[in-house]
Amino acid sequence: MAPIQEPEIQLAQRLASNEKVIRTKTMKKLRKYISARSQRAAGGFTGDELLKLWKGLFYCLWMQDKPLLQEELSNQISALIHSFHDIDKQLMYLESFLQTFKREWTGIDRLRMDKFYQ
Repeated sequence: MAPIQEPEIQLAQRLASNEKVIRTKTMKKLRKYISARSQRAAGGFTGDELLKLWKGLFYCLWMQDKPLLQEELSNQISALIHSFHDIDKQLMYLESFLQTFKREWTGIDRLRMDKFYQ
């Protein structure tokens, strides 16, 4: 029997899917998941969990074609910060973003660079 994966890993894998429909549905689920989990008294996220989510978000943007859709996705990703109900978790989300881009930056090819500059 296969071990059950953490929800963050499952979401990250779906965010990096080749199919736009799966990525779109997962973005909606992610927004709800972040909101629900950050409302719990004992809930919240660890830095490692947010890094896993951010890797999925990074590759979600990587897979997105067409500039208008890239802009829309960028706006959705940046708006996720408002799903966190605690300023400390919002800052942790931002810190995870910076760590992810620091880690992945050298692997971005020149054809995809414009979408990440945006």
